Amino acid sequence: MTEDVTTKKPVALWKVKVLGALAATSGLAASVSADVDLNATIGPILTSIIELIPSIISLIVAIVPAIIVMAVVGFIVAFFDKILGMMKL
Repeated sequence: MTEDVTTKKPVALWKVKVLGALAATSGLAASVSADVDLNATIGPILTSIIELIPSIISLIVAIVPAIIVMAVVGFIVAFFDKILGMMKL
């Protein structure tokens, strides 16, 4: 009699990790979808963000002239500084 010795190829570790992650994710997704109504939780957050957008745009529009004035003043100061530096005063 001859013995049949078969060796099984070991399962790759990444396959085990992927299967574990899929099992955990499917269990989590099932419990979340059963417990929480997403429209009731995300809806108020989105409406509050949408209400903030006009005030943010107004803030940006109000700041732009100040930024332009600061850029012009900075250019003039740097221009005169360069002139005085070239005169070696």
